Amino acid sequence: MVTPRLFDPRELVRVAEFLADRDSSEASFRTAVNRSYYAALLASREFLGVTGSRHIHSRVIGALRRYDQSAGTQLRRLESLRALADYDLETQDPVRSDWQRNYQMARKLANFVLERLR
Repeated sequence: MVTPRLFDPRELVRVAEFLADRDSSEASFRTAVNRSYYAALLASREFLGVTGSRHIHSRVIGALRRYDQSAGTQLRRLESLRALADYDLETQDPVRSDWQRNYQMARKLANFVLERLR
């Protein structure tokens, strides 16, 4: 019988980097922001043992803030970038419409959170 292998959410960071390095389109940068967020969220959820799915984003962020205030704050900032990437088709703020910059910030935030979980 084959034992199932637990997926490492940090692999999503590599997917984000792959996309951002090979395609400078807005779609790729937005997707890279999304994958960076989910890498940090899923790794935090696993590390902290948060279960269930109802309100999972806010529950994980809250648990992470209790564990490490700074990491929780950065995950919340990353969630805001992810929401912008996923839902805001026309970004009014010129600073927020630079998707390469947004991805670089998302990568930095995700790496910060992931390092704090070690």
